[in-house]
Amino acid sequence: MPLSLQTWLMARTAEMLAVPHLACRRRDCRRKNACDWHFKNSGEPCCLRNLTAAQRQIFDEFYGQAQIILEHGGHQGLTYTWGNPEQRAFFDTCVELARTAVPPHDKRRFDAFRRDRENIPARTPPVAK
Repeated sequence: MPLSLQTWLMARTAEMLAVPHLACRRRDCRRKNACDWHFKNSGEPCCLRNLTAAQRQIFDEFYGQAQIILEHGGHQGLTYTWGNPEQRAFFDTCVELARTAVPPHDKRRFDAFRRDRENIPARTPPVAK
């Protein structure tokens, strides 16, 4: 049975943060740094249960933003480049996470969205005089 889109995105987010390698109790997940075990009811990777509250909050921030970008990225001119320059790396990571879950029929549009984002410079704060 194929994984649901949410389970797929959760697993890729956990792998990006090296959660299977650092926190999973399943040997095959640790060795491959890949989420192979998921709870049947929730679809959540098993290793997420081993995270502390602070670690889980970081995971949820990346996963939540990647889910938003997956759903809305490239629609109506949204590029996800706003805010301070320190957030740019966070949004870039979330865009790449979302790309792993884009359906095949939508990859061309999403790739155009990614290219458009690269051409927009991050906003720099004004210089105080």
